[in-house]
Amino acid sequence: MERSYSPKKAGEMLGVTTHTIQVWDRQGRIKCLRLPTGRRRVPESEIRRLMNIVEQRKEAAYARVSSHDQRSDLDSQVKVLKARAPEAEVYSDIRSGLNFKRKDLLRLLDDVLSRKVSKIYVTYEDRLARFGFDLLSWVCAKHGTEIVVVNSREATSPQEELVQDLIAITTSFSAKLYGLRSHKTRKLLQSVREVTSSQ
Repeated sequence: MERSYSPKKAGEMLGVTTHTIQVWDRQGRIKCLRLPTGRRRVPESEIRRLMNIVEQRKEAAYARVSSHDQRSDLDSQVKVLKARAPEAEVYSDIRSGLNFKRKDLLRLLDDVLSRKVSKIYVTYEDRLARFGFDLLSWVCAKHGTEIVVVNSREATSPQEELVQDLIAITTSFSAKLYGLRSHKTRKLLQSVREVTSSQ
């Protein structure tokens, strides 16, 4: 069902007063809907028509790996996604899935919020976000964007994912405390890897 707006909200979107919307409706310049109460509602298509906007949405493909030594996996993801959606614009990051400050993820979300994206293709849910995938899906759906997960199975086992999350969290916090390349950070990460590999 098409979204519709009150005359006040429609006026704000068009840069005119509520009274102007009412006048346009009486003059037939805008086609308003009438509720059983007699109140006007302005269809979104009418607002777009008056703004002379033609909505042209694109498909997007999002790929992500956590580190530069996984570059080949990033390329593989892009290849799979482009095979599924050849016309999709590719967004990619080399950053932890726990970190939402990813350049291309933020660029993609900006496009979603601007209603420029119809679908987002990802190989696995955790490529988009390690945590919070459901929230991102909800936000995207509210802006008319569908997230398509190409592979139904998880990219990693639950145990492997837990280990990766633990290392990512340790990296994030120790980097803030000591600096990413400090001796303390490297020593702490080595200890985490040794403990998790022995499990």
